[in-house]
Amino acid sequence: MIKTPYINPFSNDAKEIVSRLGQVDTLGKRNDSLMVIVNHTRGQNLNDPHTLPETLKGLALARFEWFLFRKTSETQEKKYEYLFNPEIYEYDVVSFYLLCQAVAIKFGPDSHEAKMVLDCEEEIISQRLEILKAEPNDFQSSFLRKALNQLIDTNNIYWTDLKEVLDLGKLDINELLLSNGRLVLEYEDFIAEYGDLIHNRDPRTMYEVTAGVRIKSKLLLGLIRLYTKQYIETVYEMSKRMVEPNQILLDLADDIKEAQQKAQSLKYGVAGSSNYIDDKPINYELEAFPPCVRKCMDGIKSGGRNDAIVLFLTPFVSYSRLCPGIFSRQEQNIKISDVDPSLDITLNEIIPMIYDAAESCSPPLFKDQPQEKININSKLGFGLHSELKLDNEGETHWYTPMSCEKIKLHMPHLCTPNIDCKKIGNPLTFYNRKRRLMKKDNENRQVEENGD
Repeated sequence: MIKTPYINPFSNDAKEIVSRLGQVDTLGKRNDSLMVIVNHTRGQNLNDPHTLPETLKGLALARFEWFLFRKTSETQEKKYEYLFNPEIYEYDVVSFYLLCQAVAIKFGPDSHEAKMVLDCEEEIISQRLEILKAEPNDFQSSFLRKALNQLIDTNNIYWTDLKEVLDLGKLDINELLLSNGRLVLEYEDFIAEYGDLIHNRDPRTMYEVTAGVRIKSKLLLGLIRLYTKQYIETVYEMSKRMVEPNQILLDLADDIKEAQQKAQSLKYGVAGSSNYIDDKPINYELEAFPPCVRKCMDGIKSGGRNDAIVLFLTPFVSYSRLCPGIFSRQEQNIKISDVDPSLDITLNEIIPMIYDAAESCSPPLFKDQPQEKININSKLGFGLHSELKLDNEGETHWYTPMSCEKIKLHMPHLCTPNIDCKKIGNPLTFYNRKRRLMKKDNENRQVEENGD
């Protein structure tokens, strides 16, 4: 039987569970009851027991890892099957709060990591709501009513009460059934408002089409995202008054960052050989990216988003993948099709990386600046068009990465130099130098291992 806290971590029952099981000294200790649930989950991949969580801290990290790696393979999905076992609800609730706290304290509410936790929770609850669909419709409606009523009064909601949820973009006001500004959500309200108007139709069917389970589910998802966001903000404000954050939370935050970097490497096909090539397309080597690029990929706050994504990141991401040695070439006036004739790399790797960084901004860049997609295409040399087409190439110039001096002048918030930035004049030069050093380190390591 599905319990309310399994879907709504902000329910009264969930808060009682956290009070009972959330003692700090137990979060990093082996939990045998948790392991029993994990090991006895139907369909669970048990081939690698070392990857299964043994502690509540491990379960919190597993939630985040599931979100990062869920689309890599079917095997990877089965590795986290226990997250969708309703029996895990008590430990799952504690791990949810632990994850939120770690991200709030270490990275803050406006960070890329905080946004990923919001997306992670929304995705987990979405899939759990799919499980709920196996239940009879009356049970679904009753369950959702109970879950929602611990967040908002479903018989007395006005659309103005949902402004913050609507602002998140997860629920459209046009989807809502409104009467004089009040949301008609429950069946009895629907019948009271429209019952006299329904003839030769099944009222229950009409209700489900206009205001039933689907709308309740979307509203619940929006509210949980909003409450999660507010909780992270609250923890962050409280942490600023803390003398010393708990070490378990700091360790979990480090694990989160490590998992995130691993996911990036897998997603963008990072080469492990560090072969130094500069005159043709190479796989990304994220470890060689300069600090300014990493900062931009993690998301920029409102104010500097446009220039950071369009003018700075787009040229760097495109040249570092397609022609990292552009500045050493005699002929620098090249087009993308000279090195990516089919545009496969550009469309399947470069554009997604740029769009990911845009989505990580706060707020997401394209949410209020959709025209910037056209400007990105323009900086890649394809003119002011909404699609990348070879027919349009050459209408504009393929911009090369801007120099460090220009970045300091126009985007100082991006420039956080480290020791490797000394005597470097361009982020792409940093990348090439770092790749060369990585290749040399790998060769030295191989010599040492072979005993030559």
